[in-house]
Amino acid sequence: MGIVQDKDSGIKLDLLKGVPLFAKLGERELAVVAENSGFYPYRRGDVIFSEGSFGEGLYVIREGEVLITKQRDEGETVTIAQFIAGECFGEMDLLENKRMTATATAETDARLLIFPARGTRFQDVLALHPDISASILHELMAVIAGRIRSTNRLISEKSQWVRELKNQLFYDKLTGLYNRTYLDEELPRRIGEFGPECSVIMIKPDRFKAINDECGHEAGDRALRLIAFSIKSQIRRRDIAVRFRGDEFAVILPETGPDAAQVFARDMLVLLTALNYDHITGGGFETTVSIGVAAYPSHAADPEELIELCFKRMFAARESGGDRIVSDDA
Repeated sequence: MGIVQDKDSGIKLDLLKGVPLFAKLGERELAVVAENSGFYPYRRGDVIFSEGSFGEGLYVIREGEVLITKQRDEGETVTIAQFIAGECFGEMDLLENKRMTATATAETDARLLIFPARGTRFQDVLALHPDISASILHELMAVIAGRIRSTNRLISEKSQWVRELKNQLFYDKLTGLYNRTYLDEELPRRIGEFGPECSVIMIKPDRFKAINDECGHEAGDRALRLIAFSIKSQIRRRDIAVRFRGDEFAVILPETGPDAAQVFARDMLVLLTALNYDHITGGGFETTVSIGVAAYPSHAADPEELIELCFKRMFAARESGGDRIVSDDA
């Protein structure tokens, strides 16, 4: 897709004046930015940049709308932001040519002004015009600092959109429990809040695949919801129940050492083994569970090692015939 030569540089200047990064630049400085910018057309559905690709710089929307999305581990696409004509995005990536963490797609036919134009690097523009470099960099730092303050304020206020985004990112739709993304992203950040000790148990129903094979996936989903409900009904307010993946579940137990976690695991084994699936399967189906237990810092030095060890012990219980708890590596 080639650059569109715009005969009226005044259009570029008008757009750039509305960009916070350039709002305080003089006419001569703005003219340099406009000279090194280019208009590019996109049709509805065109990908402007994709997650994992290298960013190009600052994008200003002349016409149309752009959607910013992110791919979750489960394959679901989450909408992060939507921009309309006159708005801009991408300035945070001007200083370094790094891989993008989201995907930008034209939601309608669109025309974007991109700075710097394709084939030009931001660093090259600064090198060719050292007299305006300080002004641009100063404003860029101010914009970045403002974004950070704004983000921190929104998060501290627990605004509605932050809560909704976290719900999309961290909750499993089928069961209503937290999902694996929570374990991967939040547990390492929050483990310091969980007291001097924190334990995790992992649970996998034995022979659960038979429900899906014999009664269908809808029955399997109903059974998973029953297991999730049963787990959640037994945990304390501060405990965190997670659907780890498929038919595997985890429970984070703050302020809980290995001995107390072992007691909790025994209670959970009794509870889940006694579940009645007759209303789901039509009868004739019973299950046991395999459970792994690991504690921080007694068994693992960090959250990642804690989850890995607990998962390993859960599978050791399963490989040993199921219907048991493994809490050590003996």
